[in-house]
Amino acid sequence: MIKTQSMSFAIVLLLASVAVADHYDVYLLAGQSNMDGRGRIDNLTQEQRQPIDEVIIYYRNVPFDSGGWQPLGPGFSIPPKHKTGVPSSTFGPELSFAYVMRQHDTDQKIAIIKGSKGGTSLRVDWDPGEAGTPETQGQRYRDFIETISMASNDLEARGDTYAIRGMLWHQGESDSRSSTETYQRRLNALISRIREDTGVEDLPIIVGEVFDNQKRDSVRKAIRAVGTSHPTLGFVTSEGTTTWDAGTHFDAASQWLMGQRYGEQMLRLQGKAVEAVSADLEN
Repeated sequence: MIKTQSMSFAIVLLLASVAVADHYDVYLLAGQSNMDGRGRIDNLTQEQRQPIDEVIIYYRNVPFDSGGWQPLGPGFSIPPKHKTGVPSSTFGPELSFAYVMRQHDTDQKIAIIKGSKGGTSLRVDWDPGEAGTPETQGQRYRDFIETISMASNDLEARGDTYAIRGMLWHQGESDSRSSTETYQRRLNALISRIREDTGVEDLPIIVGEVFDNQKRDSVRKAIRAVGTSHPTLGFVTSEGTTTWDAGTHFDAASQWLMGQRYGEQMLRLQGKAVEAVSADLEN
């Protein structure tokens, strides 16, 4: 009798674990400070500050991290001189990106893997190097691939399933002296290697335009060229944005706008209608 009860209890536990398993659409976010996010949370509305239902985030900005998967809300960003980890006083494009994606499909759970660090270059830090040889790769690229692996393993350990659906890239300020041809070549190499390392051959990847401070024309031209070069790639303009400093870091309203544009562009790459999609919450 005791044995039968034990078996019944084990079956109940097994069924319970199966019942709570979730499936996530995973989106990768990578880049430097404007991907990490420098918009101030205190400039968001109360609605914009709320955690977004059914969205989780795994964030690493070595040596800081989110401590595993967390509900998505503001603060997964490490501004300069910040020493206490997350949540911080700033936010990135993940908030309004997730808002748009969830507004389009409220049934789909979303998991964001974000690896970003201010002041980093594609020339050195994000250099994808040679496949399977980490010693040829930049430290931030190695960190990001490691982050993807760690986050994926944690989802599997929870019993969840997932599919990597797309990637957002926002970087270029640190490469502003590169020629258009050089940055374009390096960005295409990064895209190819990310697809190879994730095992998603046609992974939709959207590249964001850096702010126009009159000194980044070559990089801006390269970002646009890459993002408009193939149906599996997307481009997000920074037109109409503003910064809180001397022409580099998006303010809260523009950070929110860029995330919204990323979301709408991702939906377009996925062949979904975006006319009714909006994350138009006024700052």
